[in-house]
Amino acid sequence: MRILITNLFVSQNSGSESVVELLADGLRGAGHQTMLLAPMLGDMADRLRSRGHQVVDRIAEIIERPDVIHGQHLTPCLTAVARFPDVPAVFSCHSAFFEVEAPMLHPQIRHWIAVDEACKARCLSRGVPADRLDIVFNAVDLERFKQRPRLPSRPQRGLLLTKNFEHQQAVREACLKSGIHLDELGSATGRYSYQLEKDLLEYDIVFATARMAIEAAAVGCSVVVCDGRGFAGLLTAGNMEMWRRMNLGVGLLTRPTTIHDLLEAISRFDADDAAEVTAYFRGTVGAGDFIKEHLRIYDQAIQANSATTADERSLATACWIEEIGVSASPRKWLQIAKELHGLVGPETSLLQLLQSNTETLEGSAVALADLGGQVNSIKLDTAQLDSLSHASASIVNVTEITRDTLSRIDQNLAVLSDLASKLKRLYNSLTPLFLRKILLRMRERI
Repeated sequence: MRILITNLFVSQNSGSESVVELLADGLRGAGHQTMLLAPMLGDMADRLRSRGHQVVDRIAEIIERPDVIHGQHLTPCLTAVARFPDVPAVFSCHSAFFEVEAPMLHPQIRHWIAVDEACKARCLSRGVPADRLDIVFNAVDLERFKQRPRLPSRPQRGLLLTKNFEHQQAVREACLKSGIHLDELGSATGRYSYQLEKDLLEYDIVFATARMAIEAAAVGCSVVVCDGRGFAGLLTAGNMEMWRRMNLGVGLLTRPTTIHDLLEAISRFDADDAAEVTAYFRGTVGAGDFIKEHLRIYDQAIQANSATTADERSLATACWIEEIGVSASPRKWLQIAKELHGLVGPETSLLQLLQSNTETLEGSAVALADLGGQVNSIKLDTAQLDSLSHASASIVNVTEITRDTLSRIDQNLAVLSDLASKLKRLYNSLTPLFLRKILLRMRERI
């Protein structure tokens, strides 16, 4: 079977990209031919090509007619169905949040896939027939993601995996207060890893959502489910089955990610419970069933009787173009453009980030003002000390004043040290934002 898979990116190790990689490798391993179409390619495309996959960014490079189209993301899916109007298609919804992931009806699309209950609800709300919709949960390549040794009694090393940044400062503060050394990876941090399966073995507790959280749990890390969109809490044996149905994703993020809630989740770290969670995930997230489910759905789409005419298919394609092609009317294309190119949103995020650091700045300003007063006080005490010395005052009084002066100097040094620490954390939290804005501008110029 020849399967054409579409995705917005085959570049970094983001959520849908990793799903594409796992799916393509699994299909090829089962003896099928894979073709990948994505408007933006990168290092990941080169790695996939080295393993025998055809990966292109132009539809004209797809020469052989596929047997089925596996559409992901509306825009590249539209390109594929327009090029091959007689090929049956399947569409996967990976997010209940983004419009570019939201399904649109088309007679070529004969089956839909949701990755969790939230995505299933989104599909149904957009008119997808319930009898042609299946949930296929995200999987993990357990051959790559090996199980780590047993966790320690308390977490020492933490990892933040994120593609948004609004919660970063809260995670940093919570880890600092808990004595946890924190590292960060993901598009919001400007740091990526092509060997996450090896990196995870070094960490005790991971802050993540969705596929990244599932991979961390399968490796054996304790997982706090949170990101910039909200907070769920600590993944435990008590909630793992229900949370799995929600893909450890946005449907669970019911409250803001705060330092208080993070500290509470960290305080519940339990090596025994985490081991039970890991056993569950390693028993349910294997790639074998994931590939079998997709092949079953592909066969079902191919075998389905389609009474639609060529005119009906071309009309549906034209309707898609009306919605997601750039026009004067603010249709779906405008929201998709906002999602993909950050036309709005970063300014709001910047404001929120600066507001979250207001307390730090105000505290620093107070510390500086107090420091100025103390320095002036020390100068007066020094002058008094000189005066007393010249006047041959008692040695006892001079010693007391000197001791008091040294004590104040120590206090001032402590204030300066604390101020430097706060400023460092502030600039660390701002850096990913500006990196993201620079990358967005670069993307606009490509």
